[in-house]
Amino acid sequence: MDAAEAVDLFAATLRGPVGRCYAARFARALRGLDLMCTCPLDMPCHADVLLRLANESVEGDTVPTRFFLEGPR
Repeated sequence: MDAAEAVDLFAATLRGPVGRCYAARFARALRGLDLMCTCPLDMPCHADVLLRLANESVEGDTVPTRFFLEGPR
């Protein structure tokens, strides 16, 4: 599995029935924070998914169900 496939799998997991609960928690916990990772900057990374999740969340405790977990853009 390469990095892009791993990131896609991570995003798909967060879209699943159990992962949606974690996605909501991640969004609340990560909102407003900077994330750091050791992945090369030119490679897909799980932090990309988490950043989009946190930044595209709406105010309050709800998380939109639109396409915020699509993988690298």
